[in-house]
Amino acid sequence: MLTTERLILRSYVESDLDDILRLWNDPLVQPLISNDNVTLLGPKFKETLRAQMERATFGAVISLKETEEFMGQGLVTVLEPKNRDGTFGICLLPKFWNNGYGTEATKFIIDYSFKWFGLNRISLGKLGFVMEGRKRQAVWMDNQWEDILTMGILRDEWDRQH
Repeated sequence: MLTTERLILRSYVESDLDDILRLWNDPLVQPLISNDNVTLLGPKFKETLRAQMERATFGAVISLKETEEFMGQGLVTVLEPKNRDGTFGICLLPKFWNNGYGTEATKFIIDYSFKWFGLNRISLGKLGFVMEGRKRQAVWMDNQWEDILTMGILRDEWDRQH
């Protein structure tokens, strides 16, 4: 179990699947974590979630330290170990948005990943990440075309921030 000022980041256990499925089924969260149409994901989707958590180099269930209430999940997956290139994802239930929890968890996970996994780059779309590219009108969302932004942070950029 790892902690920040206000959060607990702990290893995934089988009993977390119901909370993670609830997170993925939230109509405000789903468009942020999937390019598919918003749809109700049934119990079979737990297999996909299980595989995702098991495949992650670093996977954490995020809880509020004060109450241990489930908030969301954060993951770093290294698909190309030779290149030390990781992909980061995080999602929180909407009731926890706009309180700095996502930023707090993201900073911790990024720091942890650079320090302990020896990564050279991590990809995502915020928090010190640099714009690397734009795939125009790539996703249909909310009855309009949206661009996909590709962003990343390199180890030397992270080193300069710390």
